[in-house]
Amino acid sequence: MAPFAAMPMELRIVVWYLVSLAATVGCFWVCEKLVLRLFPGRWSQIELAWLRIVTVIVSLKFVLAVFEYQAYDTLAAFIVFLGLWAIVQNRSFVSGALLALAAAIKATPLVFLPYLVVKRRFVAAAIFVVVFVGLWLLPDAYSALTGMYPHYTENWLRQIVSPALAHEQTDATFWKTWMGANILNHSFRGTVARMVVGTAAEIYGQSILYTLCAVYVAFVGLLMLRTARRDDFVAVDGSILAISMLMLSPMTSRYHYILLVLPYMTVIGLAVRDRSLRVAAVVTMALSFILGTATSNDIAGHFLTEWSYQHNFLVLSALVLLAFLAFVVLRGDVRQMIAAYRVRQTIIDETA
Repeated sequence: MAPFAAMPMELRIVVWYLVSLAATVGCFWVCEKLVLRLFPGRWSQIELAWLRIVTVIVSLKFVLAVFEYQAYDTLAAFIVFLGLWAIVQNRSFVSGALLALAAAIKATPLVFLPYLVVKRRFVAAAIFVVVFVGLWLLPDAYSALTGMYPHYTENWLRQIVSPALAHEQTDATFWKTWMGANILNHSFRGTVARMVVGTAAEIYGQSILYTLCAVYVAFVGLLMLRTARRDDFVAVDGSILAISMLMLSPMTSRYHYILLVLPYMTVIGLAVRDRSLRVAAVVTMALSFILGTATSNDIAGHFLTEWSYQHNFLVLSALVLLAFLAFVVLRGDVRQMIAAYRVRQTIIDETA
């Protein structure tokens, strides 16, 4: 943000909105390229129109939320999506550097470091570490060189990491922070907090949260291992990890859900191009849209919006997408299990 320091306030606002607008267009553009890679071959104009128009409609709420808060999440999402596209293009340095840049300005993209290792992109993973550490230390290094007190890392650890990990907090205060039972926190932490606060399970809140996160990470790790050798599945992998960024963050606000642009477009692409998945994909998109958008907006009204947030509808809208994408990854295994079951039943029937 240093270039903005020399600008008048009015110019800063204009320039930032232009940056946000460019990043928004860039997100849709890169996501489309990733989805087209999932289904190589010629896409008709009608298919592309369905892909683009439906994605814009279902994503519009979160796109506008970023503009409303003048947040930088669209820019961070764009950098993440560019990093994924660099993976598809086998550009190790670019992919590692871009994902590291995203992680340096917003910690949740760190989930892509183990992903690069699983994908056996070891050069990209090494570049990620080097660039991330360099960018991470840069503010404090600048402060030290200019005679100021290096405080960036210290403040981040004290103000963000410590509350996020609930260090030096008792169970009684664990849920009372800004990351707790706040209805505007749409992550696993907010979900668990809203479910246990005021109940007998509140004293087990930390254990429930950490168990949920551990199970979730194990499940996502399994999915990543299943697609480790499939570069055409980067859109699916990236969608799952984008959802993971939202779920595992200590605090996820509504505008952070701009990351769903990629999962939305991926599911819509599957509906357009894969007839065997069309019905399931359409149902998934409809359900996710109802949970995430239709029940929480100005038209729905203040009461319904708060009620949907209190009952974790936005989190459920992302998990619905995750469940469908998990099925896409594992459907080969499911088919094999069904085939094996039918063979066993045939043998049993014949011997009977």
